[in-house]
Amino acid sequence: MLDLAELTWGRYNGGATAPIGTYVNLRTMEYFQQTADGTLPVDGTLYRTNPLGTESASTIATTLNTTLGTAYTSGSLHAAGSSDHTQSQGTASDDA
Repeated sequence: MLDLAELTWGRYNGGATAPIGTYVNLRTMEYFQQTADGTLPVDGTLYRTNPLGTESASTIATTLNTTLGTAYTSGSLHAAGSSDHTQSQGTASDDA
């Protein structure tokens, strides 16, 4: 699934400068939206699923389902918040 997501949308590492769009972290099932070019949250790998940055959670879930063959709903996702992120890369317990 992660390979298909990367081949379809490309991937951005946390903390990277990225263009306008909606980004999904498939590890935490969170989405991050920005309506101007900016810096992504530091934690995780994000996939740019849409170039608008204004989609609803149900639209994001539909995009994931159509592309990845999954069965997510809007309740499967949550908006990114500061409590979701580590302060710097490599400090989470699941980092190898």
